[in-house]
Amino acid sequence: MKKIWLVIQREYLTRVRKKSFIIMTILGPILMALVYGALIFIAVSEEEKEHVVMVVDSSPSHFSDGLRDYNQHRPNSKLQLIWKYDDYFQARDSIFNEAYSSILYIPRDPVAHPRGMYLSFKDRPSMSVKSALEIELEKLIEEQKLIQYNLDPNIFDSVRVKINLFEKRIKESAGGLEEEADFSDQKFFLAFGSSMLIYIFILLYGIQVLRGVMEEKTSRIVEVMVSSVKPFQLMMGKIIGIAMVGLTQFLIWVIFSGIVVTVISAVFAPSLMEQISSGSLETQAEIGGLDVSSLLNVFNMTDFTVMISLFIFYFLGGYLLYSSLFAAVGSAIDYESDSQQFMMPVTLPLIFSIAIAQFVLKNPEGTIAKICSFIPLTSPIVMMVRIPFGVPIWEVLLSALFLIGGFIFTTWIAARIYRTGMLMYGKKITYRELWKWLFYKG
Repeated sequence: MKKIWLVIQREYLTRVRKKSFIIMTILGPILMALVYGALIFIAVSEEEKEHVVMVVDSSPSHFSDGLRDYNQHRPNSKLQLIWKYDDYFQARDSIFNEAYSSILYIPRDPVAHPRGMYLSFKDRPSMSVKSALEIELEKLIEEQKLIQYNLDPNIFDSVRVKINLFEKRIKESAGGLEEEADFSDQKFFLAFGSSMLIYIFILLYGIQVLRGVMEEKTSRIVEVMVSSVKPFQLMMGKIIGIAMVGLTQFLIWVIFSGIVVTVISAVFAPSLMEQISSGSLETQAEIGGLDVSSLLNVFNMTDFTVMISLFIFYFLGGYLLYSSLFAAVGSAIDYESDSQQFMMPVTLPLIFSIAIAQFVLKNPEGTIAKICSFIPLTSPIVMMVRIPFGVPIWEVLLSALFLIGGFIFTTWIAARIYRTGMLMYGKKITYRELWKWLFYKG
C-alpha cells in the first residue's frame, strides 16, 4: 500500500504542478462564468430590431384585412405590417429600394390552401417575429372556418381549453403521505448536464491514463520502476493519482464557478426577472419554450449536497472502471496510432450511454433506464440522468454495488494485461494475444 501511495503522490504532484493544469483550473470557472454572464447580459440588453413585412394579398375576400389592426393592438411588437402592393412581383422588385424586409404572400384561397402562403425576405426575420406572424394567420383561418360552418367564435373560444398538467409526486414519510412539485420538464437540463460532465471527465482523464502508461512504456522508465514496484501497484497508483487530479480540478471549478456565478446573478438577474415579470422579455419564445421561473424553482428545490455527492461517486466509479481499461490498452501498444482498434470496445459503452440518455430522459422509470442503471459500463451516465427525477434509494445502492464490483473485475482484467504488456515491445498485439495474457501464470 505504501508503494501505491508513493506512485499516487508522484502522479498527482507531477500533474498539478504543470502550467497547463494551473491555467485550465483558473480559466475553466472564468470561462463558465463568462458564458453564463453573456447569456444573461444578452437576455437583458439585446433589443430585437423592428421587422417590417409587406403584405401582398391575392385573395378576393381580402383575407389579410383582419391583420390591419395588429400594430394598433400590439404597439410594442417588433413585427410591423404594411400594405401597398397587390402584385407579389412588384413588391419583390421594390424590396431593396424600400424600408420593408420581408414579403408575406397570401394566395387566392388561403383558407382551403394555407400552405400556399409564404414569406420572402432580404433580411431573415427572428424566430419570435415568424412565430407571431404564424399565430395571427392561424387565428384568421380559424375565424374564416368558423364563419363557413356557421359557428359563433365566442362559443368556440369558450369551449376551447388548453391543458398543461402540473405534476406532483406523492411520497411516503414518517408523518404520512407528502406531495411535492416535480417540474420534470425543467429537470431535463440538470439531468443531461450532469451526465455530460461525467462523460467528458471520464473520457478526458481516461485518455490521460492511456497516454501516461504509453509514455512510460516507450521511454523504458517502467523497466526501472518495476524493479521496485509491482506492475499492479504501478497501475493502481497511476489510476488513483490521475483521479485525484480530476477531482481536485472539478472541486475547484465548482467552488470558483459558484462564487463568480453568484456575483453575476446578483448584478444581472434582478434586471432579468424584472423583464420577465413585466412581460418585456418573451421568455417562452426567446428561450426555446423554457419557463425561466420554473427552472429557478428546480434549482431551489434540488438538494445539491446529494447531487454533488452522487456526481463525485459516479464520476470516480466510472473513471476507475474505464481508466483501468485505458491503462490496459496503453500497456499493450507501442504507438498511439495502434490504439484505435482497442479504443473502440472501451469507448463504445460510453457513447452508447450518451445515446441512450435521450430515451432515459423521456422515461426515467422505464425498463431500459433501470437496466442501464445497474450495468457498470453504463450506470455512471444513465443513473446521473435519472437522479434529478427521483430514484429509490435501493436502486442507487444496488447500482453503486454493481459499479464497485465492475471496477474490481475490470481492474483484475487490466492488471493481467498490464503486467505482461508493459514489458512487451515491438510486437503488433491482437485480441487473441490479449486473451492469452489474461491466463498467463506468475
